[in-house]
Amino acid sequence: MTTFTERELAHLLGRPVRQVLSPQDRRAFAGRRVLITGAGGSIGSELARQVAACGPERLTLVDHSEHALFQIEREIAPMLPDRVLDPVLADVTRSAFVRQAFRHSRPHVVYHAAAYKHVTMSERAVCAASNANVLGTVHVVTAARECGARFILISSDKAAAPTSVMGATKRLAELVVLREASVTFRPAVVRFGNVLGSSGSLLTILRDCIRAGQPVPVTDPDATRYFMTAGEAVSLVMKVDLAGQGGETYWLDMGEPIRIGDLVERMLGLEAENGFARVPTQVIGLRPGEKRQERLVEQGISMTATRHPRIWVARQPDVDGRRVDTALRALRRALARADSPASLAALIAAVPDFAPCPEALQSGQRDSADAVVAAGGHPLARAV
Repeated sequence: MTTFTERELAHLLGRPVRQVLSPQDRRAFAGRRVLITGAGGSIGSELARQVAACGPERLTLVDHSEHALFQIEREIAPMLPDRVLDPVLADVTRSAFVRQAFRHSRPHVVYHAAAYKHVTMSERAVCAASNANVLGTVHVVTAARECGARFILISSDKAAAPTSVMGATKRLAELVVLREASVTFRPAVVRFGNVLGSSGSLLTILRDCIRAGQPVPVTDPDATRYFMTAGEAVSLVMKVDLAGQGGETYWLDMGEPIRIGDLVERMLGLEAENGFARVPTQVIGLRPGEKRQERLVEQGISMTATRHPRIWVARQPDVDGRRVDTALRALRRALARADSPASLAALIAAVPDFAPCPEALQSGQRDSADAVVAAGGHPLARAV
């Protein structure tokens, strides 16, 4: 992961970096058994670092990439006593592997960060994104419920009125999690904005291009995005966990959305201070599935303040469990055949405000989308 100093991040954000966790909060993690999925990724690895620093009883790191898992294990092993760190090489899309990891670790809390997150990649890999982001979540939240663990789903602002496959899969994952809420099991959803400096993020691409002397690709200078640091993202997850509430969706106050053109200019200026020559920009246009402006919450849903002044919460409407179950059955059938059109149709049926980009519907998806409309599904497909 590309690293930036706190001063650099504050300059790029145009605001101070939020300090969410207090020393008292961090002490509350001592003696807990924590399981993190996607532990080798940008967010999962930062979660692992911060939890390890709090002195957990056991820290179980789950990832399907042996290289990523090896790297984070090697980094944080010196921070923990023997037999506290438990790296598990497993794929969350395999329910048997997930259950085995839970039986062995018996976690008090689960942070589910494993996901495919790249918008344009997911547009081309509907089945892979659906399998990882939806069915992977089903397996992990089910195992958490069965063992009585606290569960936090790491989601995205792209789940609000999604226009991308990635956003739709994250929204369906949210619905799966919120449907599980009960008197005895209170899972929570945390929505992130764009995480500065994470793997494959805009800042990483900008810095790589500038330092290579290559033109900087800009999708749309007037597009806006919400941004946060990895530290802010992780501390938000941990704070929500400590709040002890559930069945709700949480956000961090990230300030005003940032215009992409402004962020690029700030990055060019920052790298000039570091001794790198200014490079030209190249406007390439928004890619399939991308929005010009992101939103944090669905239309008609209001956010309210929590006891922490920088954290907001919204209680979503009751989940239509029948719709979710029907969509999951259809999705499982589609994935068993590696059928991308049918997988997209299942997402459309499950997420009523999912507006797929025209390219997705026109590139081999039309028949399945029309089938959904015939069954009373998504109205957008009628115009295709």
